[in-house]
Amino acid sequence: VTEQKYINESDLWKIKTIYWRNNVLGYAPLLYQVVRIGEGVNEQNVVLVGTYFNKDIEIIEPYSSEDSSIFNTGIQTISPWWNVKGEWIEDQNDTISSMVGVEVAKKLGLEVGDTYNIRYIKNNEDLLNESTYTLIVKGIVSTDGNEDDQIFVNLQLAQNISAREDKVHTIQVSALCNACPVDTFAQEIEEKIPYVEGSTVKQLVSAEMNILGKVENMMFLVTIIALLASALGVMTTMTTSVIERKKEIALMKSVGAENKKIVALFFSEAAIIGAIGGLAGFIIGVIVSQFIGLSVFNTLINPRYEIIPIVLLISIAVALIASLFPIRKAVKVEPAIVLRGE
Repeated sequence: VTEQKYINESDLWKIKTIYWRNNVLGYAPLLYQVVRIGEGVNEQNVVLVGTYFNKDIEIIEPYSSEDSSIFNTGIQTISPWWNVKGEWIEDQNDTISSMVGVEVAKKLGLEVGDTYNIRYIKNNEDLLNESTYTLIVKGIVSTDGNEDDQIFVNLQLAQNISAREDKVHTIQVSALCNACPVDTFAQEIEEKIPYVEGSTVKQLVSAEMNILGKVENMMFLVTIIALLASALGVMTTMTTSVIERKKEIALMKSVGAENKKIVALFFSEAAIIGAIGGLAGFIIGVIVSQFIGLSVFNTLINPRYEIIPIVLLISIAVALIASLFPIRKAVKVEPAIVLRGE
């Protein structure tokens, strides 16, 4: 929607008047409203979504097809991939049935056939205006998306609850299009319903990929900073070790130890530090990723154990490079000068 806050439901039929109308598979209007659900400590706010499930729309001439002037559309048409336990809402006039997101059902212990109450307050400061509605769980929806945390009802019921007759927030349009330009669909819909702004999935995906690219760049920068910090930590540790073990190095040299043996000794220590650090970092990373996955995406993240050798190689390489300066100092230790101080 551009200047207007809502789209008029009475204008939706115009979607089937565009030039590519025969390629329109279906559309579903969406009206959102926050309602309260649950009792006591389990009370929570949930987004109630009003939409078409399986609605017959009459297409007036000359835009109707030769076969029929009735166009069947709704969420069931444009999103058949939804995993539904139970049944879809079929009756267009059903104002008591609902389809509940799987996460909402889990939190409230709802099953198919259960009844529950939702409460809507038009003005949050005026509790006397609270309206209560009893709904039946017709189906439980699982999409691994926002739908899992929402409740779906017929559009008419949502409009009645929120007193928004003939109003919707957005429209989702699905089109079967091989040769036709998808962007043209959005432009033609904007021409038929001038106060709406159309966006294609391609545009949305492009925007999301742009954001993802920025996130990846940020993560790359964070990784570089982490590697530099790790290298600095290893260098500090190895430098301290060299300073504390100067006498040992001097004794080794005084009894004939070659520089390459001293280098090998400290490189071995650095490699062990790098390997332990890399393995510990991988384990901590897996634990943190599971926490983020559950809290943000409500799912576990599968660790890629095949990258462990790469992680170890990078960790060891960083540790060895960071040890070059301390090892150089160890090689330059003069036994006579150091032991003379004893």
